[in-house]
Amino acid sequence: MTVIEIFLLILIIVAIILGIYLIITLKKINVSLDLFQKDISLLNEKIDPILENLTVISDKAVRISGETEKHIFNISDSIQNVRDKFSKFSIKNISLPSKNSTSDFVNNLGAASKGISAFWKKINN
Repeated sequence: MTVIEIFLLILIIVAIILGIYLIITLKKINVSLDLFQKDISLLNEKIDPILENLTVISDKAVRISGETEKHIFNISDSIQNVRDKFSKFSIKNISLPSKNSTSDFVNNLGAASKGISAFWKKINN
């Protein structure tokens, strides 16, 4: 046997060992990926009901803010009607602003709740 044949034999043995090591390593990676996939599936199962509940809650918040906004506008209209009637009886006509900070707040609250609702609907789709 020559030196080249000995080195060739050593090279073949090293290649076989590296091939076996590669197969074992790939098998371990495959098992780890399977466990990761199971964990992701469990997480997905737990998140779905939470997202559904958040969607229901955001829909209710939009409905409540809409109803509240209607009531505030009705109250503002009633107040404005009372002001108009009393201004007829007063000597001075004092013009008061018809819009108050409460209605601005309700408008902003309604817009925020509608934005949150749209956000959750987009996440679910």
